[in-house]
Amino acid sequence: MTSQSLATRRTRVSVADGQAVLRAAARLTDRDRFLVRVVAEHRVLTTDQLTALAFDNIITARHRLDVLARLGVLRRFRPHRASGSAAWHYLLGPLGAALLGAEDRDDKKWLPQVRAGRQVALQRSQRLSHMTGAHWFFVSLAAHARGGGGELRTWLSESHTAEFFYELPISLSALASLPQPDGLGVWAEGGREITFMLEHDTGSEHLAQLAGKLDGYVRLAEVMSRYHQQVPPLLFCFLSPRREQTARRALATSTDSLSLRIATGAIDPQVTCPAEPVWMPLHGSGRQVRLIDLDSAIPDPGRRSAYSYCDPHC
Repeated sequence: MTSQSLATRRTRVSVADGQAVLRAAARLTDRDRFLVRVVAEHRVLTTDQLTALAFDNIITARHRLDVLARLGVLRRFRPHRASGSAAWHYLLGPLGAALLGAEDRDDKKWLPQVRAGRQVALQRSQRLSHMTGAHWFFVSLAAHARGGGGELRTWLSESHTAEFFYELPISLSALASLPQPDGLGVWAEGGREITFMLEHDTGSEHLAQLAGKLDGYVRLAEVMSRYHQQVPPLLFCFLSPRREQTARRALATSTDSLSLRIATGAIDPQVTCPAEPVWMPLHGSGRQVRLIDLDSAIPDPGRRSAYSYCDPHC
């Protein structure tokens, strides 16, 4: 095949792809576009999660999500289970990547997400249930906000939270020592707002590993204090009261916890909204408080003078 004929073929494929994008775009509602973007931003969301975010009943949600999958703006799979069937898990589709690229004026921005190898790896990942579990925390808050209970102003996934840290004016070597929370959010209610970081615990880590994470958060607090920023409260969300109790003991015995603002809760976000009074500060009062009240319930443990100085380029 000559270079000219190859170029002509590529042009025809590009035109055909562009027409497919236009046809799909013509069938999308504002809600559809929201769904495509939220899936893209958080990589994978389940039917129930998307229902809570944008629909009033699951029948309508299933029908519309089926349409979006057939259009190619979303892809979906069911994880393997030894018995029974898992919920549909939705990923960004190739036409969805093209649509978002056009909206963002960056055609290549979302293409890595729709590579087959990357999506198959996510489907087979042992962290898949951890990811969807952490997503439920924020989905529950967003659903609560839909009912007029507040506003989820920011929802950053693990990868986007890392990008948030990258914006701090510190060296790459210092960045490597910072933590990797499962998400960062901003919740607003009653004229106030609170920024928080999330550690979603599935019970798979040893308690020593869990407490060992605090060292990275102390380093983050040191970095932020140099620029007169307060480190957000760190929320540990556990699946059972028993796990919470044993984890609280392990966290409280770590000297690193004294330099941080930590609260714990044992909730299933699919049942109990994290905005409710379910959070127990690690140190101080033994009273559970609402998410919005954590700023006042957990005083700042120290200012810049409380930390030993470390060169940001060390």
